[in-house]
Amino acid sequence: MVKNKTLNFLVCYFFILLAFTSGSCYTTSMKKYFNHKIKKALVVDSLITIESLNVSENFTYPTEKHDFYEFAYIDNGTLCCYMEDTPIVLSQGECLLISPQKAHYYTATQGKSASLFIVCFRSSAEILTVFDKKIVVHGELKKLLAEIVQESKNAFSFPFNRKLKLLESPLFGAQQLVENNLEKLFIHLVRSETQKNENIRFVMNSTELESNLVHDIVLLLKDNLYGRITLDCICQQTFYSKTFLNEIFKKNMNSSIMQYYTRLKVAEAKKLLRENLSPAVISSQLCFESATYFTKVFKKHVGMTPSEYKKTILQ
Repeated sequence: MVKNKTLNFLVCYFFILLAFTSGSCYTTSMKKYFNHKIKKALVVDSLITIESLNVSENFTYPTEKHDFYEFAYIDNGTLCCYMEDTPIVLSQGECLLISPQKAHYYTATQGKSASLFIVCFRSSAEILTVFDKKIVVHGELKKLLAEIVQESKNAFSFPFNRKLKLLESPLFGAQQLVENNLEKLFIHLVRSETQKNENIRFVMNSTELESNLVHDIVLLLKDNLYGRITLDCICQQTFYSKTFLNEIFKKNMNSSIMQYYTRLKVAEAKKLLRENLSPAVISSQLCFESATYFTKVFKKHVGMTPSEYKKTILQ
């Protein structure tokens, strides 16, 4: 009996082993799959508020400044936005992206009314800082804006003239589509801007971005020691906002851009004084506003007037 059981076991084992070793269907190698993590070039992290306003000819929106982006689109009429005291007139089909910490307010223009659509959101995408001017929206991008408005209505209580309130039964995925369409809109706008401005470069690493920016700014300042360069001009040449540039520069150089520029000019003035040039000539060559202002700046940084410094060097 025991022998029969042992024999049956051995026979079964033999056939199982044969099945796993002889059939081709058991010996094929398994295909390997690897995950590819998608790099998101631009992400809208969160929505703050959405506003849809029909403004009258007497409309004025109070000055404000906040730590998130504000996207404003004129659907109809004309409106003026004062951004850092610079007036920007927006007409139908034009929009404006206001960077964080920029003081701004809206007012009616020449007694005209307008329809204004505003989306406030947070994003860590540094490339958005290239938009410091009004943008014309047309074609497919207008359709995207219409989808943003529609999906906003599918997610939140309308009209959007108060704090966002989620609908009791919002359409599935409506909030996500608002954010997705915003991201799509800005990606297309960035593409358009980079095609127009070939000097815009993408740096994948944020540390590398900061290092390159600081290097470029210092070069601009040194190239203009015997001239004048403003922060606005630096923004135009680097395609970044004043706030962003000063923040990066101060973080890396412990100084604002213009303070550093002044220190470079003072260092150059010391060199010229050692070459026995007069303070008046140096003031003119380095493009100070006046000889008096040059003396004031020099004394503030060196602790003595240019004449006193020159006398000390000669001695």
